[in-house]
Amino acid sequence: MADEDIDDDLGASEAQKSSKIVSLLLFMNLLVSGGALFKVMGLPSEPVIVNTIVASDGDDERDPDVPGPVHAFEAFLVNLNEAGAGRFLRVTIELELGDEDGVAEIVANERKVRDELLRFLSNLRVEETLGETNRLRIRDGIISRLNILLDDEDLVTGVYFPDFVVQ
Repeated sequence: MADEDIDDDLGASEAQKSSKIVSLLLFMNLLVSGGALFKVMGLPSEPVIVNTIVASDGDDERDPDVPGPVHAFEAFLVNLNEAGAGRFLRVTIELELGDEDGVAEIVANERKVRDELLRFLSNLRVEETLGETNRLRIRDGIISRLNILLDDEDLVTGVYFPDFVVQ
């Protein structure tokens, strides 16, 4: 009778072990299947074009992705338009131009351009100089004012501020 109890106990532990092994195998199968499904579902449905090369015959206008020539000015130091506050702006401006002829035009009219920039910048208030949105407005204002001043809507294509300090 004792031998039958021992055999029953051994059979039960083997059944438990095989049940655990089957459960573990099912769990691993589920993980692998889920990972494969996730990988397949994450693939784009259409091919992605990484880079394209377009042949140019040279008659096209310049590529908008290629920056044009740049003309840098010395730093501007202007009082801001604040009553009794004594706040000032120190800014270095670099103009990106449409072509090499634009550099010659800016150099030829540098006094007019500097004067226009000084008048524009000194009319700003402190709150108009803070934050990215306001700096974009300043950039757009400079581009439009200089293009109007020099009567060429494609002359200045970009404005960069390597130095921009309000105190």
